[in-house]
Amino acid sequence: MKSTISLKLILLTFLFTCQVSISQVKIGGKIGYSIGNITDTSDNIYTQGYDSSSGVDVGVFVEYPVDDLFSLQLEVLYTQRGGDRIGLQPIPTAALSAFGSIDQFNYMLSLQGKGPVTDTEPMYADFNNVAELNYIEIPILGKLGWGKTWRWYVEAGPYIGFLVNSTQKTSGTSLITLDAEGRDPLIVFNPNYNPADPSAGPIWVPVPPQSFDEETDTRNELNTYNFGFHAGTGIIRKIGEKHEVYAGFRGSWGAKTIQKDKVFGESSVGGLVFSLGYAYVL
Repeated sequence: MKSTISLKLILLTFLFTCQVSISQVKIGGKIGYSIGNITDTSDNIYTQGYDSSSGVDVGVFVEYPVDDLFSLQLEVLYTQRGGDRIGLQPIPTAALSAFGSIDQFNYMLSLQGKGPVTDTEPMYADFNNVAELNYIEIPILGKLGWGKTWRWYVEAGPYIGFLVNSTQKTSGTSLITLDAEGRDPLIVFNPNYNPADPSAGPIWVPVPPQSFDEETDTRNELNTYNFGFHAGTGIIRKIGEKHEVYAGFRGSWGAKTIQKDKVFGESSVGGLVFSLGYAYVL
């Protein structure tokens, strides 16, 4: 009899605990302004000199309180990452097809006594280069919070990200040069050359400036998933029994190299995000 009563008490306690826990589960949404970046510690010529770019982070979350201090939070986010590069930079051989065949370029280089162009020995130009990468990220965060009506919190945890799309947008007009300093332009035979007419110019002249206005889908050049770490802090304002609003600041760090081919770098993506959000207590 005592065993039966004890079992019933344990069951009632379990059901009551579950009911309290379920009633405290929070669901919500968030939107944020992000400053994304692309970093590479390998000093690769294709990834040097990128500045941060801005974007938007949006998502939904479920928060499960374990106790008054600690909770677990699962999120699904759409994130915009990337970077901007302006100035002299290498031209991948695949991008040279917009101006002519590699055989044509190598013939022109041979006239200057230069070797063939490759991705490791590229030509250069001065243009604007914007890399845009969009991910679906799924973080799992541990969250510590203090306070009642006003609640301050810190959070941290790993995430996995899946590449949705990536685009490289270039713009500008520039000479094509054989060196990263822009002092050795690619040259061609002067069609107006006349040895009897000095005003016709020299026998060899630089290739005219070329337009680099182009938008390229780079998804096939990048790894389809990423993983890393999120950490942040913020403040929550409780409104009644069922509603909360908050403001938060978070940093994300990617741990996996995004490029498939290491010739083009070993970059990681990350960002700083300021978010506003709303949660409903179930």
